[in-house]
Amino acid sequence: METSSPTVERVGDAFVLKELLWDAESAQFEANRRGARQCEHLADLLDFARARPELYVNVDFDPRLAGGFPSLGGDATLAERCAALEASSRLRLTEGEVRSSAAVAQRALAQLPRVWQAARDGLISIAHVKAVLAQLPLIESVPDVSGAFDELMRDIAVSSTVSGTRRQARLVADRLTACTRTQRHAAAFARRTVYVEDVADGMSWVYAMVTTDRAHAFDRELWLTAKHMPAVQRDGRTTGQIRADLFADMLIGGDVTRVKSKVLVTVPLDRLVPAARASVRVPAPSAAVVGLDLNSDCLIPGVGAIDDATARQMLLDAGAFTRVITDPVTGVILDMDRRARKATRAQREWLALVHGTCSRDGCDRLAIDGDIDHHCAYHGPGRGETDIANLDPLCDPDHALKDTTLLRHQRREDGSIEVAFPSGHRTTNPFAGLRERVRALLDRIAEPPEDPPF
Repeated sequence: METSSPTVERVGDAFVLKELLWDAESAQFEANRRGARQCEHLADLLDFARARPELYVNVDFDPRLAGGFPSLGGDATLAERCAALEASSRLRLTEGEVRSSAAVAQRALAQLPRVWQAARDGLISIAHVKAVLAQLPLIESVPDVSGAFDELMRDIAVSSTVSGTRRQARLVADRLTACTRTQRHAAAFARRTVYVEDVADGMSWVYAMVTTDRAHAFDRELWLTAKHMPAVQRDGRTTGQIRADLFADMLIGGDVTRVKSKVLVTVPLDRLVPAARASVRVPAPSAAVVGLDLNSDCLIPGVGAIDDATARQMLLDAGAFTRVITDPVTGVILDMDRRARKATRAQREWLALVHGTCSRDGCDRLAIDGDIDHHCAYHGPGRGETDIANLDPLCDPDHALKDTTLLRHQRREDGSIEVAFPSGHRTTNPFAGLRERVRALLDRIAEPPEDPPF
């Protein structure tokens, strides 16, 4: 009787695993291509309807007979509305979603051709394109940079998640825009509002546009309260369901036992006292993510930059602050004796400031909410020390996988963590070299224009 060896079985299983992953990737690429084609088809549909309003509108109708409906608009506008309505019925989408998808294709084709081509090729999703498009109003204020922005964001999007693309697009746009962050915040602050969108089956969305610091403080409070809720109170609910229930209870003044949360904010000294600029050091070369500059930007680590006025107000509201020296040799004790396994609060906060998010490639979970991992294990023959050089912030899910699975975590020089899978696939850092590329773009913008030839 013939039996297969364990080695042969493992090779066969590895082959099946690779096939399944390849099938999933292929399906995703095709879904992305279909999404881009659908957006283009909807844009063509609305354009066609506007060009041939007779397909939807009685062109001989006297508009004066519209009576109480003067806002119907011309024939072209009315035909476009009809086409959007029909498409929404056929596709089971809202009219707003139909128009939004068409607008994405139109704007991206005109202003982000490289990003849109990546969507056509299936390399990125429509959500990636929307994340980049959202920053175009800032880029449009600076002449002759749209092409470089398009190319840069295309390279970022093809190797990043949607949220990572959104964050990096915002940071790059912040660097390039001619308006100050304080000016943009003031304009956006004036648009704060709350609205409710009814969906179906007695459910509705509640939206509120508030300042970023308040939004993330509330979000973290919900997350921590749900995370620490005793099992007997969960009643089989998921964390997302618990968060929604807590939100509703807080909104109407219910009795909720909240878990105290903290949102870290950095305020460079020269933003408080401009004369102190000479004492502020240049950013550390290990800061790999564009915008991660503790010495020049007011930051909510893991979220992004905020304007100076908001950061100063948060400092005043807090009533106290911790001085952080960017050289981790003086000021705050960051290194501990190797006999202690648990990181200090100063170490945790330093790692949260430097990394912002979980250090694993592509993970957007906040570092301040995660675990502190010893890159070289504290226990065992190597016994790594509990100091900054050996510590990485990892979110709970990634930390749980590090030592319990066949995944292998490798740290790069920039502090990011590469994960190698048994199939042979390795993660990549989507933001590697991004700072240098943005600086080169800024230098090019700052160069004086060449004199025109005579």
